[in-house]
Amino acid sequence: MKILLATNNKAKIERFKRLIKVIDSNIELLSPSELGIEIINIEENGNTLMENAELKARAYLGKVDFPILSNDTGFYVEGEGFIDAPKRKALEGLDENNLSEEEISKKLLNFWKDIASKYGGKVDAAWVEAFILLLPNGEVKKSESRREVILTNQEFGTPHINFPVRALYYSKITNKPAVLHTEEDEIVELKPAIDAISKILK
Repeated sequence: MKILLATNNKAKIERFKRLIKVIDSNIELLSPSELGIEIINIEENGNTLMENAELKARAYLGKVDFPILSNDTGFYVEGEGFIDAPKRKALEGLDENNLSEEEISKKLLNFWKDIASKYGGKVDAAWVEAFILLLPNGEVKKSESRREVILTNQEFGTPHINFPVRALYYSKITNKPAVLHTEEDEIVELKPAIDAISKILK
C-alpha cells in the first residue's frame, strides 16, 4: 500500500516514515519530491488544525491514485494558549528568504527559550496534532492526538536544524529530554500520534 505524505518538510518526512514503519511495515510512505511532484505551497488559513491539515491534503488530490496523509500541529503552552505562527514571530519581520536555515533555526530556538524564561525557566506545554487521510474518492478520515511535555529554556542537546524546539523540552511520559530519546523512548512519547494515525488507516 502506498500513501503520499502531503509535506516537503524533511523533519516531518523522517518522523512520519518512522511512525508508519511502527504501524505497518507494508505501507510505503512517499513524499511529493520522491514522486517528482511539484512543491505546493499551501496557505494555512483554516480556523483549526484539522482544517489546515485538510487543506494540505486536498492540494495534492488528483496528483496520485492512492491515499494522501497530512497533519497540522499546534504547540500549546500553559498561560499562553496555542502559539500561532512561531516562525513569523521569531523572525520579527525579517524575510526568511534572506536568512540561512541555521539563522532561522537559532531565532526559533531563542523564541521558545524566551517563552519558557517568562515562566521561570519551565512551563507545561503540549503538542496537539490533527491528522487527515484523504482517499482518492474524496472521502476524508480524521483523528487527533495530544502529547504532554515540559518546555524549558535549557538546551539538552544539539538542536535539529528543522525542529529546534525539541532540544528544549522533555516528555512527561518518558521524563526525558526529547532530543536525548532512544528510538524506544521516541515510540513511547509518540504513542498518542501513532494511535491517531492507526485509527484513520483502518
